[in-house]
Amino acid sequence: MQDYWLGIDAGTTAIKAAVYRSDGTRVALGEVPSEVHLGDHGRAEQDMETVWLGVCQAVCAAIADIDASRIASVGIAAQGDGLWALGRDKTPVGRAILWNDTRAAENVKQLYDSNHARAISHACNTAIWPGTSGAIYQWLRQEEPDRADAIDRVFYCADWVGFRLTGELATDFSNASIPFLDFESGGYDLDALQVLGSAPLARMLNAPRRAESRLGAVSADASAETGLPEGLPVSVGTMDLSAMIVGMGMERPGETMMILGTTAVVTILTEKVEKTDHPVGATAHHANGRLLTRILAPTTGAAAFDWFCGLHPKTLGGGSAAEIAARLNALVEKVPPGANGVTFLPYLNGERAPFVAPRARGSFFGLSSSSTKADMGRAVMEGAAFSLRHCFEMENGRPDQAVRLTGGGARNRMWCQIIADVMQVPVLVSEASDHGLWGAACLGAAAAGKGDACTLAQRAEEVLRHDPDPQTASAYDAAFARYVALSDACQALWK
Repeated sequence: MQDYWLGIDAGTTAIKAAVYRSDGTRVALGEVPSEVHLGDHGRAEQDMETVWLGVCQAVCAAIADIDASRIASVGIAAQGDGLWALGRDKTPVGRAILWNDTRAAENVKQLYDSNHARAISHACNTAIWPGTSGAIYQWLRQEEPDRADAIDRVFYCADWVGFRLTGELATDFSNASIPFLDFESGGYDLDALQVLGSAPLARMLNAPRRAESRLGAVSADASAETGLPEGLPVSVGTMDLSAMIVGMGMERPGETMMILGTTAVVTILTEKVEKTDHPVGATAHHANGRLLTRILAPTTGAAAFDWFCGLHPKTLGGGSAAEIAARLNALVEKVPPGANGVTFLPYLNGERAPFVAPRARGSFFGLSSSSTKADMGRAVMEGAAFSLRHCFEMENGRPDQAVRLTGGGARNRMWCQIIADVMQVPVLVSEASDHGLWGAACLGAAAAGKGDACTLAQRAEEVLRHDPDPQTASAYDAAFARYVALSDACQALWK
C-alpha cells in the first residue's frame, strides 16, 4: 500500500528530505549540509552537481529504514531566486549564482537611479535586489559574456532538483514571479526584460506552471542514485517560502505569517496588488498560482537577540546560548513595556523592509545613567517586534486576526508575548518546525491526484496561543511611535 509522501527541501545551508504519512506524521528525515562558495565582491555560489549529490544523500538517508515502495509521490521545495543555468548540452553553465550574491549591486543601483526599475515594479510589484535572475544575467552579459552566451536555459534550484529527478524542466508561478512576471497577464513582461538588458532570457525561461501539477516521474538514473522507485510521480518544484505557506494550510486572502529567524519575514496573502513605482519588499504567487503573497523581509530578526547575548556571556552567566537567553529573559521580564524609555533600532546589517536602507545601522536611544542591561535587553526584543509591526503598518495596517509565527525566535515564549502585545493580536506558534518539508510533500501528493495541497496539509499540531494583554496597548503604541520617528530621523544620517 502506497501511504507515504516524500518532501524535499534544498536550502542554502542544508538539504532535507522527509517521509510523511498522509496525516502529517513524519516517519523519517534525512539531512546534509549545503556548501556555499563565497568570494570577492559579494559572490555567493553553489556547485549544481554538488547540490544534486546532497539531494541524493538526503533522500537515501530518509528512506534507509522504510519500504520505499510505499512512497506514493515526491514534492520539491528549494531556495528561491538566483540564477541556475544549463547549456545546450543540458549540463550546468558554471556554478549557480545565489539569491544573496551582490556582485550586481551597482547595476541595481543604476536601475533605480534612472527610474527604469519602474517597469519591474509595475509587472511584479517587487523591489529587486542583486541576487535576482535578471540582475545577475545582466551582470554576466557585461562581465562574463562567453558564459552568458553559453546559457540555453535559466531556472531555479527547485527546477534543477526536478530536472535531475525526472529529466523534465519546469518553473512554478512562485519562482517565476520575480523579476519578470506580469501578474495581470500571467506571462513574462517584455519591458521588465528590456530594462535589465535581459531580452534573450525570454526564450530561456520556462512558462510558469502550478506547483500542484505533475512535472514527471522519477527516471531510471535518478532511481539508481536516490533509491526511489522508478516512475514515482514528482510535482513541479516551488520556492521554500511558498511550500512553508502550504504546509501551514494558508490559502485565504488576509492570512498572515511571520518568521523570526536570523532574519525576519512578514508574509501576507492577497488576491491583488496595486501597481506602484516604488514597492517595498517582494510579491510572489502562492504555490497554488491563484493568490499572491506579499513578502517583507527585515534584515535583522533573532540575530539582534543573539548579538546582544553575545556581548554579555559572562555577565549573564550560563554555559550555553540557551542558558544565557533564559537568564536574559529573567531580567527582561521585570522591565515594563517600553523598556523604561530605551528604544533599539535593529538595523545591524542595513535594512530592506519596510524601507530600503543598505547603510542603516542599529542603535540605542533614550539611555540614561539609570538605564540597565535589562532595559537594553528588553529594548532589543521590542525593537525586533516593532520591525515586524512596521512592515504591517507600511503595507495595509496591523492584522485584524491571529498571526502565525515560526522560526528560531518563536521558541522564546517571552519574546512571543512581547510580539503579541506589540501587535495587539493573538500570535500562534506551532510546535512543528517542518512546514516547508510538509508543504513540499503535500504538493507532491496533490500532483499525484490526492487532492488540494492546502487541504491535504491540514494536520493536528500542538499550537501555543499568545493573547495580547490589552493593558500594554497604550504603552506599546507610544513606544512604537517613538521607534518610527527615530527610524525616519536616522535615514538622513544613513544617507
